[in-house]
Amino acid sequence: MPTQLLRWLTSLITSSPIHVLQVVPSLSRSAGVSQFVHNMSLGIDEHRVVFDYLHHATLNGKPLRDCTYDQELIAHGSRVYTVSYASAGLGRFIKEVEEFFVKHGREYDIVHCHMPNSAFCVLREAKRAGIEHRVLHSHLNSSSDNVLHRVRNAPLIAWGKRYATDGVACSDEAGKYLFGNKPFTVMKNGIVLSNFAYDDRSNASLRAEFCIGNSDPVIGSVGRFVKQKNFEFGVRVFAELKRCLPSAKWVILGTGDGTGRVRALADELGVGDSIIMPGVRVDVARFYSLFDAFFMPSLYEGLPVSAVEAQASGLRCVFSTGVPEESDITGSGRFVGLDRPSAEWVSALVDTLAQGRDDRAANKLALAGYSAETNAENLMDFYEGLLCGL
Repeated sequence: MPTQLLRWLTSLITSSPIHVLQVVPSLSRSAGVSQFVHNMSLGIDEHRVVFDYLHHATLNGKPLRDCTYDQELIAHGSRVYTVSYASAGLGRFIKEVEEFFVKHGREYDIVHCHMPNSAFCVLREAKRAGIEHRVLHSHLNSSSDNVLHRVRNAPLIAWGKRYATDGVACSDEAGKYLFGNKPFTVMKNGIVLSNFAYDDRSNASLRAEFCIGNSDPVIGSVGRFVKQKNFEFGVRVFAELKRCLPSAKWVILGTGDGTGRVRALADELGVGDSIIMPGVRVDVARFYSLFDAFFMPSLYEGLPVSAVEAQASGLRCVFSTGVPEESDITGSGRFVGLDRPSAEWVSALVDTLAQGRDDRAANKLALAGYSAETNAENLMDFYEGLLCGL
């Protein structure tokens, strides 16, 4: 339905903007889910839709993540609420979610939950608070990299889906994983494409900052140091790559509990000096100009925002087959199975480095609908459609 008609129909229902509560694990700048909601917030027309946020990246009142979007979003007029980290005490998490919706539930037209394994609580309390529209969003094609966690999550996710009125997914594969044959809407992980255009000055200044030679090949990764991202596997591949390209560097942006294990393995294999871990950076977009190729050996993904960002910078990517093929938006990526020998991974990386950047990549992404502006418009249309009963 045309946007103008949707806006007119919505105006018949409410004279105020649609108030949406985004429920996310955290607002960390290194997490794909928070990057998605942040990118959408940049393109939202506040006369049509207003976002607030609820996350559980706190414990005993202290934040569990550094370098977050919290203050930026608050400065733009959103309210950011927190509850205690679920894994540190599920009972406390449930109690605080209940208290939140008792106090604030009537303020929202829509709850958009990005946490399938917590939806049993979040969307249940949203329903109890009288919130008619309860959206569940799938960002992954698996619930966990841990078998026991998958067994634990399965009933929680099934329970949570009972309280969802609508499904959204970042990709077709992520949608089919969570919703099966039931209907869902694909909402692409759009980004501000111009922010990721290649920049010579960023490349030069970052090489100087990290003492990287001008001709040293740099592969890059962006993501949390968790098992899902499979960086320890990546270290073993990189150690083999160094045999072919002794001056190669690997820059990994992110943080997490697995940082020490990755560092220890890198030192054990003799490549610790060539793997650079700057942590979480506010200027992450600049790093794509430093990278010469993008490396994602993940066990599973939905459709990673970082892969979209990398391609917007013209980078060619080497993905594991745990990453959906939809992630190769520009058609220049390579997929290698995690069961394949390191030599096959090294060959893919060497070939990718040799090809250089794809100068037409940003245009390809725009044509494929991956701009933040396009997706923010689609999201507003989606919300207005819910209120209009469409």
